[in-house]
Parts: sequence; structure tokens; C-alpha cells
Amino acid sequence: MAIHLFTRAATTPTPLELQTLLHLYQEGDLQGAYLKAQALTVQFPKHAMGWGILGAIHRARRDDAKALPCLKKVAEISPSDPTAHFNLANALRDLGLSEEAANHYHRALKLKPDLPHGFFHLGNMQHESGKLALAERSYRRALDLSPDHVETLSNLSYVLQDCGRLQEALAVNDRALDIQPSNAALHYNRGDLLLELGLLDGAETAARKAIDLAPDMAPARALLANVRKTRGDLEGAVSAYHDALAIEPENTDIQSNLLFTLSYLPSYSQSDSFKRAQAFGQTSARNVKALTQGWAGDPSSQVLRVGLLSADLRNHPVGHFLEGVLAHLDPKRVELVALSTQTFEDELTRRIRPAFREWHSLAGMSDADAAEMIRRLGLHLVVDLSGHTAGNRLPLFAYRLSPVQATWLGYFASTGLREMDYLIADPVSLPAECEPYFTESIWRLPDTRLCFTPPREAIDVNPLPSISNGFVTFGSTSNLLKLNDYVVALWSRILGSVPGSRLLLQAKQLGSADMRNALAQRFAAHGVQAVQLLLEPPTERSSYLRTYQRIDFCLDPFPFPGGTTTAESLWMGVPVLTLNGSHFLAKQGTGLMTSVGLFDWIATDEEDYAARAVRFAQDVRSLAELRQCLRQRALASPIFDAPRFAQNLEAAFRGMWEQKKQAGLLSGLS
Repeated sequence: MAIHLFTRAATTPTPLELQTLLHLYQEGDLQGAYLKAQALTVQFPKHAMGWGILGAIHRARRDDAKALPCLKKVAEISPSDPTAHFNLANALRDLGLSEEAANHYHRALKLKPDLPHGFFHLGNMQHESGKLALAERSYRRALDLSPDHVETLSNLSYVLQDCGRLQEALAVNDRALDIQPSNAALHYNRGDLLLELGLLDGAETAARKAIDLAPDMAPARALLANVRKTRGDLEGAVSAYHDALAIEPENTDIQSNLLFTLSYLPSYSQSDSFKRAQAFGQTSARNVKALTQGWAGDPSSQVLRVGLLSADLRNHPVGHFLEGVLAHLDPKRVELVALSTQTFEDELTRRIRPAFREWHSLAGMSDADAAEMIRRLGLHLVVDLSGHTAGNRLPLFAYRLSPVQATWLGYFASTGLREMDYLIADPVSLPAECEPYFTESIWRLPDTRLCFTPPREAIDVNPLPSISNGFVTFGSTSNLLKLNDYVVALWSRILGSVPGSRLLLQAKQLGSADMRNALAQRFAAHGVQAVQLLLEPPTERSSYLRTYQRIDFCLDPFPFPGGTTTAESLWMGVPVLTLNGSHFLAKQGTGLMTSVGLFDWIATDEEDYAARAVRFAQDVRSLAELRQCLRQRALASPIFDAPRFAQNLEAAFRGMWEQKKQAGLLSGLS
């Protein structure tokens, strides 16, 4: 009788098969390794190596979506292998799945606390999620294991900068520079920190060092532009931005910086700026990636879900204009969702948070990931509050985040985005003749586009200071970048026409002795004596507001007038003489003075501006009378009437929605 011999099927690959697979992968034969690994996963589905090599090959080909199930399989087969969780976490991170990635980093580190660079990657995830304290702790744990890991030092410095701990951040970045003195990125970071600290000479030196080391590093040239702008060298800044864009013409951050800087120039051209804004919009549209998430909203809802997307939901001009309005929006009509582009928060952030049904941070998210997330929120409208100011995420709007998209409050010109449906303005600051310079349709609120929140500080309006001083004190607390040569010349002329008069200027740049001397010399060139100038650095808000108690009336710069400073001046009983301009930004002062009914304080040209300044300075009695009633007059005006403004804004949101709905334009977000 024959005897049948049965052999059990092998459950694991032979050592030779594993060695062959590993050799193919290590020698760079990815196609050969791929075919071998694929065969092994079919024959031995419960063995980790085949899945791991497949995942690694997909990662090498930058296809994390295909890598993910392979790496999940490895972690499932080998749950006690820290490297399996680490590799999976990396793929999850690159797919934007932050929370899941963080979980697997934690599991890997629990299994092997000294896993090379494990805490570094965990810190990156925490930083991107806005968990700054946790990120700092992870980076410091990583440095305990690898004290000279430059990337960890650099990222720790970045976290400390985000926390406002600038000196600590600088010290950590300098540690990294000691290790890699030829690292251009570290010199760039050093320059950025020094610029934020106001140390302009050091910032410029660092920017130039970065450029020397990496001539094609566009952000370094943009940093040099930022330093020049802070010095007041606007033409030099524009030139450096052009140099940066010659290297990276599609860099939307640099395009935005250039657009904003052009606003300060007296030669500001609506036509030129509009063309540049359109180029920005075209670049943003070209950079859009395909999304899988459609719009998840309910078009029949009677409550509009409105997202406010901003870098400035904090102690910032935007925050001061927004706070009072938020408190009076009807939650039965408008459900607010915050989309913050920053991680930094302060006391104003904490005050306005209750007005929002939801609060989401976009910090660290790519445009595509952020767009997917926002579409999932099902917002009927998304409103940009930044325009081309710092921290904006305007390119997101090219993805069509919601059926209706609008821009309001933080900027004063077109975004240039065809996908931005509306710009919210008012009839005075944006008349019909300006409309050709906007890609957006203009939606005008009936009174004003701005509604300021009265300061919380209890500061009284004092008597007119010239009565006790015996001389008139003009004033301005505007950014010195607004004081172009035309402004300095005209203000000097006014000082020369009003005997004994003084000009009080308070600005952040005046904390520097060099800047004070440079400004004094500019006025001296027009015959203004040093004794006539009171040049002061900024102070905390209550002290700053008391500065107005020393000013008889303010002079508004042009073509970039005040906004926040004008509203604060009026609240302190101090009128502002403004020059009516020819475009949206230049008419901002006109809009504010019109809202308060101070029509006499709107000049038609420079000659009229000078004549009115002299006339007002000579009529001390009228100035004193206006000062005593101006706060009440301002508070009763549309600029401070938050309930009225909130109703107008709600009506605007509903009107935009209904207009799009009637036009049949609410569908198509795919």
C-alpha cells in the first residue's frame, strides 16, 4: 500500500526570499522589489516585511494614499514594533491625518522612548495642530536624545517664536547656527526673529548672509524687503520683492507682501495694483489641486453658517472692529464659525470665542487639506477678513470653500481672486467709479463698512490742551510708513504756518533712536525745528489712548489714512483732518468723518488741507466745544452703533446668499 506524504504549506518566507527582497530594495531596484514584495504579500499575507517594503516603495513614489493600507497592515501584524507605528505615523502625517498620526507616534515612543527622531516628528505634529506647549516639550525630549539635531533646534525656535518668546527663540536658533554656520535657512530664521525684535541692522545682516549662501532663496530676498520696508525704504522694499518674485514668480506670499507695500506709496496706481492682484488670483487658481470633498452644507437652512477666516482674531485692528459686532449678531439668523490661520491667542480672542459656534485652526495645514476641512463644515458663506495683509490665506478661496465667498474689513482693495464673489464696502469709501478695479462684486452696507468697538479702558475726555499749553499740538499715531515725503512736506508747512505749534508722533518705529533721528532730519529739511517734534515710541493701550489727551487735533496721512487710530481719536474727543482721495483706501478717512458728520474735516486737496489745518488751529474756542461733545457724537454714529451694524451685516449675508441662489449658482462644489 502506498503511503501519501503531506507537506504543510509554509507560513513565512524563507530567509533567502527575505534577503532577496531586501537586496532589491536597498540596491534601488524599486520595480523589482515591488513585484517581489507584492508576490510575498499574496503568498504570506500575515508576514510584515512584504507589506512594509510595499509601503516604503509607495512612499518613495510620493503616493501616501497607496502606502497607508500597507503600513497599517504592518502595524496590525506587528503591534509591538515601534518602527511599524513610526512609519505609519509618517504616512498619516503627510496625508494630513494629524490626530491619527500623533496617536501612532505616541505608541511608537511608548514602545521605544529613545526611538531616533520620534519626539521630533511628534513635536512637528503637535506644532502643526497648534499645541505649542506639547510641541515644545516633545522637541526638548528630542534634544535630550540628540542635542545637536539641527532640525529639532530650528523647529523649537519656531515654536518659541510663535509663543512670543523671541529672545529664547533667538538663543535656540543661534545654537543651531553654531552647529551649521553655513545653513542659509537658519540665517533666514535669525533675520526674521531680529526683525520682529526691531533689531533692523542685525536682521539685514542675517538676510544678506542667507542670500550669499543661497542666492536663489526667494524668502531671504523677501525678508530683506521686509527689513527695508520697516526702515521706511519703500522703493527699496519693492525692488527686493521683485528680486524675490524673479526667482519664485508663483509665490503668493511674496505677491501679497508686494501688493500691501505698494499701498503706502504716493505713486499708488489703482490700475497697476489691480493688474498685480489679478496676477495673484491667476497664480492661486493655477495652484489649486483636485479635492475629493464636496460642499457638505444644507442649501435650505434658514440659519446661515458663516465662516470668518482671519489671522487677526486677537488684539489687532481687525479684532477691535469685530468684537462689538459679533456680540450683536443674531445666532438664530447667523451661526458663526471661526477659521483662524494663527495659533496665537490673547485676551481679546478669549472674549470673542463665545460668539462662535465652532472654532477651527488652519495653522500648519496645506491649502488643499484646509479646503477639504472647510468644505466638510458646510458653510454657506466664508468671509475673508485679511485681504493681502500678514497671515492671510487668500489662495484657499480659489478652491471655492462655500457657495458664497466675500472679503471684508481687513483690507482696502481687490483680492484679485475671481472666486471671491463679493467685497463688502459702503457708498462713501467705494463709489461706483472705483468698481472697474475689483474682481469682486461690490456689496455696500448702508452706512459704513467699519464699526469700532469702544475701548474698555475708563479714560475721560480732557479739556483742549492748547488752552493750558498756549500752543497747538497736532498729532498722529499712524505707522511711520504712511508718512511719505508729500505728507512730511505738507505737515511741515502747517507747522510753519501756526506759530509755536508742535507735532506729536507716536509709532512703533520711534522706539529706535536711529529712526527718530532720521525722521527729525526729514522734517528739518523743510525748516521744522527739533523742539517742534515730539517723537515717542508706542506704549500699552491705556497709556496710548491717554496720548490723545495731549493732542488738539490729528492730521491724517495720505494716500494711506488711519482706520483704527482715527476711530480711537474720535472716541477720545480728538477730530481728524483727512484728505479725500481717489480710491478705496484713500477714501477711508472720508468714510469715517462722513459717518460722524465731520464734513468740515474732509479736505479736497493739499492746499485745502493746509488751509483747514491753519483755520482750525486758530479757532481754539470751536475746537474746545467740539472736543467736549465729540465722544458722544461718535458713539451715536454708525461707526460705534454695533446693533445697527450687525443688522446691516446680517442682511448683507442673507442678500448675498439669496442673490446667488436666485442666479442658480449654489451648486457645483465638487
